[in-house]
Amino acid sequence: MPQLIAMIIVVVGAMIYMFQTFGGTGDKIEGIAQKTSIVTEINNIRNGLQLAVRAGDITNDGTTVTTLRDLAQLGYFADQMNVEISNNTTAGNANQGTNAYSAISFGGEVNPGLIINLVTSSTAPTVGNPTATPPVAGTITQRPGIRVQLVGELASNAPFLESQLANDLAAIASIDRTTTNSNPVTLDENGDVPAANRATAQGGTAATNLDDGIFTIYFKDMPANVVQN
Repeated sequence: MPQLIAMIIVVVGAMIYMFQTFGGTGDKIEGIAQKTSIVTEINNIRNGLQLAVRAGDITNDGTTVTTLRDLAQLGYFADQMNVEISNNTTAGNANQGTNAYSAISFGGEVNPGLIINLVTSSTAPTVGNPTATPPVAGTITQRPGIRVQLVGELASNAPFLESQLANDLAAIASIDRTTTNSNPVTLDENGDVPAANRATAQGGTAATNLDDGIFTIYFKDMPANVVQN
């Protein structure tokens, strides 16, 4: 009898924990599954970009700006992704745009839920001077970013997903949480976005546009090798 009572207490405790943690609706459980698939899609793009930037195939010199379609036509992504992106003919970052990948895992181009764009800068980096008084830090502008838009089926869960992804990627990337467009930011010499573009949880000061499902990821292992001139 005591063992039965103990088992009942454990089960009830687990149910209470699940209710408190996930709201009793399963929405956040679904969100965690969505997050895993989002990370997979981001990494699919990330892997291709790493190869392309190392090869010098990503350019932004103010006139020529490499798009995802350019890279897909060079075969930098998985075959199905290359086909989907290569078919895009309308310039821009929206669904079916030449700089857009509408993730196959979330409806593809028919009913997009996740759109990924390439972000680059034509602004030249600056060289730091640590011996100056005060020391002057350098900047990084040649590292490509990955812009994420959560739309369609993911829009309703965007605040949770954006926050979770920012926390999960904090150790390997710096994330511009405030962006509402595809404009790049200048990274400091550590590869971090400005404090004004980071949430307080990531050591920043940003307080707005943190839950709109639009953010740009700058992975710190991504080579800073965008051709700018």
